[in-house]
Amino acid sequence: HVSSLHVPDHLTMQVIRLWQLPSNFFTLTSSQQWDVIESITYPATAYPNAGPRQRRTPCAISIQDDFLAVVFFLVTLGTPLVIAMSIVASIVLQSLQLLGLTLAVSAILAFHPLPRPPTSDMKGDWRRTRLSLALIRYFSMEVLIDRNDPLLKEVGTRAVQDSDVFFGKTNKAGNGTGKSDHDGIGLPLVCLACPHGVFNYGAIIWCAISQWFVGWEQYTAAAPVIHHVPGLRYMNQLLWAEDAGRKSIQKVLRERCEVDVEGTYDEKRKFGGMLGIVPDGILGAFRCKGGVDELAIGPRRGLMRLCMEEGATVLAAWFFGTTDMLTVVQDPFGIMEYASRKMQAGMMGFYGRWGLPVPRRIPVSLCVAPYKCTKVDNPTKEEVDKVHDAVYGGLGRVYDEQKIYAGYSDRALHIS
Repeated sequence: HVSSLHVPDHLTMQVIRLWQLPSNFFTLTSSQQWDVIESITYPATAYPNAGPRQRRTPCAISIQDDFLAVVFFLVTLGTPLVIAMSIVASIVLQSLQLLGLTLAVSAILAFHPLPRPPTSDMKGDWRRTRLSLALIRYFSMEVLIDRNDPLLKEVGTRAVQDSDVFFGKTNKAGNGTGKSDHDGIGLPLVCLACPHGVFNYGAIIWCAISQWFVGWEQYTAAAPVIHHVPGLRYMNQLLWAEDAGRKSIQKVLRERCEVDVEGTYDEKRKFGGMLGIVPDGILGAFRCKGGVDELAIGPRRGLMRLCMEEGATVLAAWFFGTTDMLTVVQDPFGIMEYASRKMQAGMMGFYGRWGLPVPRRIPVSLCVAPYKCTKVDNPTKEEVDKVHDAVYGGLGRVYDEQKIYAGYSDRALHIS
C-alpha cells in the first residue's frame, strides 16, 4: 500500500512527548499526573524534508536510566544468545561438563518462580517502575494524535478517567442505561502493534502508559514459550502475556477487572477487555530491514474475524523507528525462519548498539488508526475481507498522513 493523501492540519495534530515525564510520575496523585500529561501535550511539529540525517534526535538521558535500560536489554535479549553460544561451544569442544552446566543454568533460569501479573496485589508488575520511564527516555517516545478523528478526540485526556463513560457502560448522565453519548473508543479493544521488528519496544512502552490514553491496561498475545525462555521471560513483567490462541483471546476480551492498589493514592488498575498483538508475527521479524517499513500480513484473517465476532474496536498502530533499532543477521537458507515457525518463537541473530544485543537509541513515534467493528456472530468471508481492508487501509492512510510529524517523510509503508 502506497498512497499520497491529504496531511492533517497541524492545529488538529497533537503530540504527547512521553520522554518529558518526570521521574516521580508514577508516585503522583491522579490529578497531578493529568497535570503532567497536559503539560507535555503540544501541537505536532512537521519535518517535511526529513531524511536519515534530519530525523528527530534522541532526548537527553541520565547515566542511571541509560544503564538500567541497557541492563534490561542484555538480560532479556543477551541471555538466550549466551546460552545458545555456550551449547555450540560445548559441542565443538566436546565438553559434556560445559553442556551439563549450561543446561542446568538454563533450566533454573527458565523455571524459577516468577510472579505473573496482573495479580490482586500487582506483585511482580514492572509497569509502574523506573524501568518503564527509562525505556520511554531511551527511545524518546512520542504519541501522535489526530483530534479530527472522533474516535481519538478524548484519547490521552482526563476524559479517560471515567472509564464507565469512556467505554460506554453508562451515559454521562449516569443513569446506567448502558448507552454512552461518548462516541470514542470502546471495549473490547484490540491494539495491533506494527511492525514486529526484532522486538517492538514502542509497544512494550505502550503497555506501561495505556491507562493515560484509553483508561485501561492491556494484556499481550504471545506464544506460551515466552514464559520459559531464560532472560526473555522477564519481559512478561511488562507485557502481561497471554496465549495467542483463539479461546485465550476471547477470554481476555470478555474479561473486566479492577484492582485497588494500596499505597499509591488508592490507584485503581483496570484491565481485561483490552489485548495487544503483533499481526505480522514471526514473519515480520525476519522481514525486518533497516530503512524499510513493511507489514507482511499475508492471507491470515482469523484475527479480524474474531474482532467482528466480539464487536471490538481495533487500534491499528505504527511505531516509527522500530525497524532501525536492531539489525537482523539474515539466514540465506531460511533455516532459522523455518525453526522459528515450528517452535513459535523467533530464533535469529541480531545486533545493535556497540555490536551487542542492545537496541540503538532510535526515537519512536506512535500513530494510530482506529476502527470500530460491528458485532457479527458469524461473518462471511467477504465481510471479514472488508474489515481487514478497512483496518489496514486505515493504517496505511494514517501512516502517509502522519509520517511527516514523525520525521519519516522519505519513507513509504508497504502492506502485503
